[in-house]
Amino acid sequence: AGAAKVEITPPLGTPLNGYGDRLGKGSLSVHDPVWSRSLYVSDGTTAIMLVNVDLCVINRELRDRVLELAPPEVPRENILLTATHTHSAQGAMNRSLVFRAVSGRFMPDVLESTAQRIVESMQSAIASRKRATIGFAVTTHDNLTENRQVEGGPVDSQIGVLRVDDSDGNPIAIAANFAAHPTTVGGDDKFAISADYPGVYYNELEAVAGESCVAMFLNGAAGNQRPANPEKHQGWAHTEWVGKRLAAKVMEAAGTITCGEATLRIGGSVPELPATLTTFLPPSTVLKTLEINDLVLTFVPGEPCVELGLELRRRAMQRGYKAQFTVSLSNDHLLYFVPREQYSGASYECGMSMYGPGIDDWMYREFDALLSKGEPSATPDAITEAQKKDVANGIALQLRGSRYAIGHQQGVALREEIVEAFDSQLVQRCEDGTLIPSEGLWSYAPAFVNLTPIALPRLGIEARQMLATLSENTFDLLEGIADGAGLPFDAVWLLQSAPTLAAQASIDAVYSAPLCTMVAITGERAGADQILLGRNFDSPESVTPVAFEVVPESGMRYAQVGYPWSAGAFTAMNEAGVAVAMERVEALGAPSATGPPIEMVLYEAITNDRSVAEVIIRLENAPHLRGYHVMIVDPVAENARVVELGESRITRVASGGVLLGMNPDFAGGDAKARYDRLAGLVRSERAIDSDELAKFMSDSEPGRIGSQRILNEFTRHSVVLEPKFRRMHVVFPGPDGKLGKPLTLTVRKSAL
Repeated sequence: AGAAKVEITPPLGTPLNGYGDRLGKGSLSVHDPVWSRSLYVSDGTTAIMLVNVDLCVINRELRDRVLELAPPEVPRENILLTATHTHSAQGAMNRSLVFRAVSGRFMPDVLESTAQRIVESMQSAIASRKRATIGFAVTTHDNLTENRQVEGGPVDSQIGVLRVDDSDGNPIAIAANFAAHPTTVGGDDKFAISADYPGVYYNELEAVAGESCVAMFLNGAAGNQRPANPEKHQGWAHTEWVGKRLAAKVMEAAGTITCGEATLRIGGSVPELPATLTTFLPPSTVLKTLEINDLVLTFVPGEPCVELGLELRRRAMQRGYKAQFTVSLSNDHLLYFVPREQYSGASYECGMSMYGPGIDDWMYREFDALLSKGEPSATPDAITEAQKKDVANGIALQLRGSRYAIGHQQGVALREEIVEAFDSQLVQRCEDGTLIPSEGLWSYAPAFVNLTPIALPRLGIEARQMLATLSENTFDLLEGIADGAGLPFDAVWLLQSAPTLAAQASIDAVYSAPLCTMVAITGERAGADQILLGRNFDSPESVTPVAFEVVPESGMRYAQVGYPWSAGAFTAMNEAGVAVAMERVEALGAPSATGPPIEMVLYEAITNDRSVAEVIIRLENAPHLRGYHVMIVDPVAENARVVELGESRITRVASGGVLLGMNPDFAGGDAKARYDRLAGLVRSERAIDSDELAKFMSDSEPGRIGSQRILNEFTRHSVVLEPKFRRMHVVFPGPDGKLGKPLTLTVRKSAL
């Protein structure tokens, strides 16, 4: 083994990386130097080079140049590059305009000089190699770090220590693995070059261990971890406090290590990443593991939150390793990785996680495949295809399995339609400027600059907060649709939530409100059926409608009618006979983007609730919903309700066996014309069966035009629901307005 360090401190005036509010301005002073520290180790069969650099990140330009210049003694695939993540060292090495906002302008000479000095440290480590032994230990701390997003939230209390000795027992290198952002430097010192607290740690440890020892620092799963400050130190005093306490803990643990022989093993892959809306991040990355006897180091190409690091450790220990160190900011930088349960959060880390809520499972699966001990996790069963059939003017799908499998079947079966919808409703509307804000920094962009690559991810981030209260089952369904269609999770979620987001931005021309007609017939008026619901869904979006019959692995069966990309419920019924339908009523206000869209709330209702009362409670627990009428029925004869979602909640019941989605006396324009006509039709008959109601819903009164008519050129599906018999009768109008052959969906267990 051999170790060496080479100073990489840049000239004053070089932009520093880590804080956007520096605005790319150059550094003004040097508080302490920054370094490249390299450790070469070979067991006679496998040679590795572990490099830790006092930089914010290992960006691809730097990595590629270092590998071009790297010494031949170590295979390129066995070179492990890691950044300490100090926010006070040189930037200026990234060509991407997006990253330059934080790292400053691109300076080729800074990239070249930094790469050459890193390689110099590698060469010196090889040149100093000698007979050596190696060992590791773990210790804990109780007050060095804290969760920077959740007070009292999870922390990684482990400090991992790796020690390499020469044949006389003198330390060649001591490396610490510790999870916390090096962000103690700020205020008036924000333009000072510094290694932050790792620099103090280096000095303290080397002063004790001796001149022959190279101290190294490997940052852990620090995405949401920062140094604690229980003694309320200010400025550099905080930096000193953290670095000195860390060094003391590491030296204490290093003293317990008995070094010996080692077998080294490198694991590596270049896997495809989950799809992302961003164009400035790559579709694949570099993953590495290093096994030293019973220790495994897991090298993550970005900033994982502590929950992911703890889970990687649990899984490694379960596979038979005695210890595991997560080393973040390694070989690449793909921003943040957050656990799926935090994906909808409003934190900085969540906003900077770009590969969807399944990135944690992706990471566990990919690293699991690189480990040599134990048995890897079982491969999931293959997902069968949906049962698909074309019906007149639409599509019918039967979906079975887990929620993810159901979504995946939908995504595969309707991939072409879903991708086209994403392109037409989101990409094209960004490109034509409809979805581009007209104020703020956006307004300064020159006309020739295409803002779509920035606007789409920004819309996706904005929409995530609307996921907050959705269940794990719903997340699984959405992920399945995205994976099946080959789209990013954020793209599929934007298709669900775009109308709500558009309403917040007051972009009136983007998503016109659905115009709908709804009526419930109850009691004696419904004859032997006891209760019926008629519903026409009208929308300016001319998209092939889809009827879904769904048999989940667990939970209730249900049927719904919507768009190819629909996860939410526009018109739906479950095996308990609970049926829901909704219509937009602009007079009640704009929907809020602080919670899930109405369609997703109704989806969760239809997959969980067994009565009208339960659905009403669910709506009451979603105060963000505004601007809709929701009709809810179940098999009980008089259980029909319309909930009006405005500033206050109003619930209406049937009168004389009839409940209209909108009271014509309080409607205006075309809605009043439609509901006046419908009221006249249903009141002209004493008893109404499903066939009669279907005729009413297909009425096109002569003399009326457009959406004044119940069935009009905007009608995408017309449905009659029979909750008692768990049946939905669906017809899809063609381009000429003529109705196709009826399709009957049944959600009785015996029927499916």
